[in-house]
Amino acid sequence: MIVVDGRTDREKLFELLKSGGECSELDFKETLDFSKKIDELDFVKDAVSMCNRYPGGYIVIGVDDDGNPSARAEDTNWTQFDGAVLTDKIRKYVQAPLTAISQLHEVDGHTYCLVCLLSLEDGLLVPFSKLGQTVDGKGRQIVVFREGEIVRRDGAQNRPIEYSQWAEILKQHDACVRKDESKRMDTLVDNIIAVLGEKGKTPPLVYGMDEEALVHSLEACFEQKENEKLSRFIFQVAAEFQDDADAINGLAGIGAYALSYCNDSIFEKAADALYDCYAAIDDSKADSASKSLAVAVACYELGAQLVRMKRWDLIAPFVNRQSPSPSHFIYASWIRDCQVRAVNAGLFNEAGSGMMITVALDNATNHPIVAPDCGLNMGSDASAHERYLDLLCSFDFLYCLCVFVAGVGTGLAYPACCFYSEKRISNVASQILGGDPKARRELLPDDDDDKIAMCLRELYRLASNESLQKDSKFYWGFDPSRVLRKFLQDHPEQSDEQPPDMFSYNNPDRDPNNTSH
Repeated sequence: MIVVDGRTDREKLFELLKSGGECSELDFKETLDFSKKIDELDFVKDAVSMCNRYPGGYIVIGVDDDGNPSARAEDTNWTQFDGAVLTDKIRKYVQAPLTAISQLHEVDGHTYCLVCLLSLEDGLLVPFSKLGQTVDGKGRQIVVFREGEIVRRDGAQNRPIEYSQWAEILKQHDACVRKDESKRMDTLVDNIIAVLGEKGKTPPLVYGMDEEALVHSLEACFEQKENEKLSRFIFQVAAEFQDDADAINGLAGIGAYALSYCNDSIFEKAADALYDCYAAIDDSKADSASKSLAVAVACYELGAQLVRMKRWDLIAPFVNRQSPSPSHFIYASWIRDCQVRAVNAGLFNEAGSGMMITVALDNATNHPIVAPDCGLNMGSDASAHERYLDLLCSFDFLYCLCVFVAGVGTGLAYPACCFYSEKRISNVASQILGGDPKARRELLPDDDDDKIAMCLRELYRLASNESLQKDSKFYWGFDPSRVLRKFLQDHPEQSDEQPPDMFSYNNPDRDPNNTSH
């Protein structure tokens, strides 16, 4: 699974390199030299082909077909891959606002360029507006693409479009048409909301409403404390999940807005309904794995909102619900059960649950209702995505810690955050494990610090081992928050023989920005 989310950061590069190989959304290139016309034309064709398959894809320059560093890239002129330069090259041959986003990365002495190519929002295909032609070393004409030709990425190749693909191609365009039509309805709904608000009434909540209109209705209902109406709507949305997995975004949205409005009662009902949807998933159905993944994504989005609102007291009860498995293997957390189902079904590559955070970020970007007040959408500033990514990683860390400390069952949690920089959890680690125990007591009220320290060691050893064994390129154990080491020193292991210290920020030989292992 390749999530095309517009990111070109270091973490995204590592995720793509571990994806298992080229596919419709990913192309590996050993090198490019734009002083050669053929290389420029080949890049333009690849870029346009990728944009013609919604939502787009990535090109990684500097690697072989297996994603390994290429020796051929050593003499590459990396300055030629500036995003503006790449965009200009593409737009010379198309009459559409296609854009390339690029970023250079230096890893273990090797340079990579990560290029993101996003499709047009309307999903319409882009034909070439000019002939792409050059001459080879023997003076022969080479035609790479022709005016009016439409090519589309298919697996690891560029192919002309086929009749059988048009239904898929027009799907996104049809969605845009529906969105445009709904804007007029949104205006009407806004007027209704304003009128009802003046009369002390709230607008209706109906499943199938446009997401923007639903947000306005939810805000009005929460502001006027219409708990009965909100409760009925929760049951209505949950009932749709068996036929429409997208209904889960509605549940997550209600729960997230409940947290924003400090309405614990509605949050708990939304969380209960989410758990009931999970428990009702029929493993014999073909869509069971995708539904399990949808539930896990919703849990992470609610978790991000819990962290943002600093509702430490609600995290452990939320994550430490056992899986209602009829077998002898019962997961301590239902979230882990959902992740394992997705991995076993092949929805993730060998990096496993590390993809969980990326999928959750992508879904929140496409459904801002699940992340109120976070400023997420496909055109939002990159800083909003960075902040939300920090929230997701922080929740993942706290979720794992709560399961390690207080979970009951045969399956622990998996730290997906170890595939990202440890700095992303620094803020929440300082709040929970710093000198003031208030937040820690809210998070784990029934467990003393000695037990928390013991489980934190286990969690960090797992995260460190996974980051090394899965070659995540991020070393875990540097402790950028500077509080974990002190917390563990204050609560040493009850053993005659102490294991090696897992935190090494006092070691001058260890640089947290050095990704070599």
